Amino acid sequence: MNITETVSQYYDQTLPIYQKYWYRNSESYALHYGFWEKDTKNFSESLINTNKFLANQLKIQPGDTVLDAGCGVGGSTIWLAKNFQANVIGITISEKQIQEAKRLAKANQVEHLVDFKLKNFLDTGFSDKSFDIVWGLESVCYAENKADFLQEAFRLLKSGGKIIVADGFQNRELKNAAEAEMMRMLNEGWVVPNFAKVSDFKGHLEQVGFQHIKFWDKTQAILPSAIMMYNMCRFIYPFKRIFKLFKPKSRTLEILEKNNQAGILQYKLVKSGLAAYGVFYGEKL
Repeated sequence: MNITETVSQYYDQTLPIYQKYWYRNSESYALHYGFWEKDTKNFSESLINTNKFLANQLKIQPGDTVLDAGCGVGGSTIWLAKNFQANVIGITISEKQIQEAKRLAKANQVEHLVDFKLKNFLDTGFSDKSFDIVWGLESVCYAENKADFLQEAFRLLKSGGKIIVADGFQNRELKNAAEAEMMRMLNEGWVVPNFAKVSDFKGHLEQVGFQHIKFWDKTQAILPSAIMMYNMCRFIYPFKRIFKLFKPKSRTLEILEKNNQAGILQYKLVKSGLAAYGVFYGEKL
């Protein structure tokens, strides 16, 4: 399978886990890390904080046309429509995510403001200068070449348009073989081809033509979410090992086991300083 098929299958298989364990008690329907800002009361609030932080940097206005590039089950798409009356198109390569996103949009009564399409964010097919904003929340990591995504985003933005990307990044060079193996297992477990270095991603933004580039390191803000995921996966992991003894080997079980390992490793890599979480902003003038 190519990377698109692999990522699509991954999200089709893991959707029930995200529904049950990640956004079950939140109106965010988030598949992303939460930002634990000062006075954050709970995990659900932290998930909304992530959306709020990105939206505040963009200064979104009613009627803005937004592309939610890699929209998941439509959490940010729906939130932007409800809170800013923005016109948002969410795109994903997972048919199951599309179905869930449409259901959630109807439940939240924002069908008139949102649309969901099965599209690849590297080649959307939308016309030039179609959007005021391109929003990439923990999705751009799935682009094998991040510059390809940024080039497509630049094409889609109107003059004066803005891009925001929140994601995991590689924060420094690998120190040894052990770190290289942990990073490989993380990438494999989350089916991410690679995590861009912060400096490289900034360079791609500049080369494509974005200006007024800003970067916020939000590693400390996501740390409680990383710990929560780590503890959850450590608790579940032994049960999955036992389950394997009685269940024939399957592709689904393999995906879930590797995903569980990645949930453990992500915290270790953040603590080591190798992995970081950040937000990039840029403008097309």
